[in-house]
Amino acid sequence: MKKVDDKYSFLQYRKDQEKKHLNLIENTTNPLHSILTVEMNLTELCNRKCVFCPRHDPKVYPNRNLNTTIEDSTTIAKRLAEFDYVGRISFSGFGENFLNKEFNEIVQAMRKELPNNVFECNTNGDFLNKESVTEIYKSGMDMLYINLYDGLEQIEPFVKIMKDSGISEDNYKLRAHHTQDEWGLFVNNRSGMIDWIGFDEDDIENLKGKPCHYPYYKMFVDWNGDVLFCSNDWGREIVVGNLIQSSVMDVWMGDKMKEVRDRLSVGDRSHSPCNTCSVKGDLFGKSSFELINGYYESSDNRSH
Repeated sequence: MKKVDDKYSFLQYRKDQEKKHLNLIENTTNPLHSILTVEMNLTELCNRKCVFCPRHDPKVYPNRNLNTTIEDSTTIAKRLAEFDYVGRISFSGFGENFLNKEFNEIVQAMRKELPNNVFECNTNGDFLNKESVTEIYKSGMDMLYINLYDGLEQIEPFVKIMKDSGISEDNYKLRAHHTQDEWGLFVNNRSGMIDWIGFDEDDIENLKGKPCHYPYYKMFVDWNGDVLFCSNDWGREIVVGNLIQSSVMDVWMGDKMKEVRDRLSVGDRSHSPCNTCSVKGDLFGKSSFELINGYYESSDNRSH
């Protein structure tokens, strides 16, 4: 039977990916090389209402028919190619990517600009069949993470679809999301937008004074090119720039992002939405944290 990842085995998988990234950028001083992942939110649509997601309550997070275009995604890919980005492209975000009707074409267009990067996608699997799987891998996808929201009985049908499509078991993962004990992720309150699954004030209070690495290693690109300071900012409270309008350097190392990092580097979580967020934030990105802070320090020294 195909192995199903729980949150611990998937965490180790992510740590192994981070090690590979660090080998590619060894001894770098370029602050843009701190970016391990560019997470793309291609659509504001989802067909499910998972209990650990703000979409569980449409009053909190309703569906909206807003989608990234081929043209905009191509521009974003070109921005990344300008500085020889070597990290992952993760099609994940706040919706179900397969609901973007141009998903295949977007992957294909971005692959032309980024031929060597790992392309991966999180999906609920509801739109997977032999045709859709064959097309998305043909377009340039490397890895699908298929989330089992209904139960282990989903394993066999998904394995058959992938086998019939000619996809190696090395090029997809099944993740257990079907029960609270086996959720294949470390659940958080999505920067305070979820208040119905057992988080309390102590979960947040205990994080005060502890640095967070998210704004150092993951770039979150929204459907319209906006870059959020953090992938957990479901309320879109802090937009630090737009990759369609500006370069990666101007966005990633801009003043808005520095303001956030200056606070979080010393564990100051007093500003919204960090003051209501339950994410510990230090599972990944230590090297990115050190790289960018070192860059800031050297820049400050040169300016005096």
